[in-house]
Amino acid sequence: MKKRIQLAVISSLVLSFSSAHAAPAGSIEDRILRLERMADNPVLLQLSQRLGEQQREIQRLHDEIDRLKRAQSNFLERAKGREAETDQRISALETKLKSYESGVSSATVPALTPSLPAQSVTTPASGHATDSEVSQVIATYPATADENAQYQKAFALMRAAQYRESIAAFEAFIKQSPASSLASNASYWAGEGYLILKDYDKALNAFERIMLQYPGSSKEPDAMLRAADSLIQLKKNEKATQLYKKLIESYPDSRAAESAAKRLNP
Repeated sequence: MKKRIQLAVISSLVLSFSSAHAAPAGSIEDRILRLERMADNPVLLQLSQRLGEQQREIQRLHDEIDRLKRAQSNFLERAKGREAETDQRISALETKLKSYESGVSSATVPALTPSLPAQSVTTPASGHATDSEVSQVIATYPATADENAQYQKAFALMRAAQYRESIAAFEAFIKQSPASSLASNASYWAGEGYLILKDYDKALNAFERIMLQYPGSSKEPDAMLRAADSLIQLKKNEKATQLYKKLIESYPDSRAAESAAKRLNP
């Protein structure tokens, strides 16, 4: 009997001890389970993933903006360089190849331009050209298709900066077709070529040939201007001034006259 009582007491003590330690263990486990459930929550995981993706996208956009800024800066630098180069090329072309015209109308003569009778012998305003170079007014006819093709080839050489070859081609054209309506143009561009090569005497002869052999042609105002410019280069300033003034009086509404006025009153 006594043994039974002892066993019962021991059993109750063991049960009490087990129950006393089981409660705390269950609480910690519950807390861990709750934390695990929170970590495994799909909404939280999705939010975390989205935040990561947004951060990566923002970084990518920053990198793209930096790349675009560098590209824009490089483009602006290249554009400025090209703009400066284009301005230089345009200025050079305006100086060398002014007022290009593919044909000449010999019928239109400005009212203030003195007309010269055919076959008359005259002396240029500069007093420089020789009789062999210019002596007679030439009545012109419309250029033929073949003449226009030859003229265009000579002009292409001028645009390609092959000035000596271009001058030779223009001079050959004038010699072969002196009465062509393109002859005065050919003489003008030959003169421009001589100016580029700094052969001012030959340039002056080419421009004066227009004034004496092709008076009233559309190239005469420009020829007068460039003849005066050639005289300046030859240190004949007084004659150049006289020719500038004559140009302004004869062709007051022309661009050449405007340029002459600026040369007289810079």
